[in-house]
Amino acid sequence: MNAMRRLLLIPPAILLVSCSMPDLLVSTTPHRIKLKDGREVMCSGQPQYQEKTGYYYYRTPDKRDAVIRADDVAGISGQGA
Repeated sequence: MNAMRRLLLIPPAILLVSCSMPDLLVSTTPHRIKLKDGREVMCSGQPQYQEKTGYYYYRTPDKRDAVIRADDVAGISGQGA
């Protein structure tokens, strides 16, 4: 019976750990955002486009959150691609 209780605790524990550490599930592959004015912005992971706001949200290599207008973006490429 004790082993059965342990087995029942595994799924909630996995769910708790995965929700408390979402950064482990996010890709940290470097990406490059090419702007229409010729500049390039490096970011960690894939930038996320928010259609509601019209901005790309991304994380800089020094772990800061940032945004950029989608109208200013010429293209996005992944370093591993």
